[in-house]
Amino acid sequence: MTLPTNQPKFIDVHCHFYPMEYIQLLEKRSVIPRIINKNGLREFLIFPEEDGPGGVGGRPMGSEYYDLDQKIEFMDKTGIRTSVVSLGNPWLDPVPDPGGDEAAKIINQKMSDYEAATKGRITAMGVLPTSNVENATRTIQEIANNKGLHGIVTGPKIAGLPFDHPSLDPFWGELNLLGLPLFVHPENGVALENLEGYRHTLPVGIGFPVETTIALSRLIFGGILQKYPSLRILVAHGGGVLPYLAGRLDASWNSDAEVKNRLIEPPSQFIQKLYLDALVYAAPALQAAYRLVGAQHLMFGTDQPFSVSDPEKNIQMLETEIPEKTELEAIMQNNAAAFFSL
Repeated sequence: MTLPTNQPKFIDVHCHFYPMEYIQLLEKRSVIPRIINKNGLREFLIFPEEDGPGGVGGRPMGSEYYDLDQKIEFMDKTGIRTSVVSLGNPWLDPVPDPGGDEAAKIINQKMSDYEAATKGRITAMGVLPTSNVENATRTIQEIANNKGLHGIVTGPKIAGLPFDHPSLDPFWGELNLLGLPLFVHPENGVALENLEGYRHTLPVGIGFPVETTIALSRLIFGGILQKYPSLRILVAHGGGVLPYLAGRLDASWNSDAEVKNRLIEPPSQFIQKLYLDALVYAAPALQAAYRLVGAQHLMFGTDQPFSVSDPEKNIQMLETEIPEKTELEAIMQNNAAAFFSL
């Protein structure tokens, strides 16, 4: 691998990488989520509308999903110094026990090797098995002890359970104790039956951020951040629609005495404890996130290699909307360096 001689600066906290071992797992599946080979090319099928005899087809999956050299080329072109890669959805949710537990070990070891292989240009987050809470909690410890892994990626559930499920208390307690970063990303989307007819556009554009919003709202209203105040959580896609709904969530909380007794502060106070990526594509959305959590809780991301990735647009937007140099540097690199201990 040829490493660059220039000095890129940015840190990308939201980009994905699919090791071949993981791709092969999804290629063995006969139902979504799965990867199929069609006319010599891979297609990634996630949504019901994409699959089956009358399906519209999935998203093309080229070597940019699994080739380290291509990732480095993208980084050099974009000005990215370090990419904190994470396995993308559906993670190991479709891989049952005991295969999922073994797959987690294999994939986490594979991804932990990227840091040394690229001399620190690419580092990674680990992935959790979904068989049960005990195995997920044990894996937190394994990831924390692996110097090549700097956090965990998850969908809107842990071991098949919503974030506020009481059975997850040992998981949150261990994560709180270790201070390991958790990156929350949507998985399947929601209300897909109402989003049909537009291929993956509406499921990704609407279903994904709403799914994230529901998951984080349950985390907050369930008192998880109240009970475990040292949790460090990064949320994909600018926090879904949390920045826009923060005031409405406060009003809803204030109107219900029972919920208000369980959550001692307004939901917006807990939202402000979250970290959000700045991957929102439009200035008003960026300003909503910025005004809610502040520059110190925003980080740069690209969503590469997915087709929604538009780093040039997002970089230009950040440079325009965040004129204060120290705040911009915090968002583009310094926050991530501290958050992931890079």
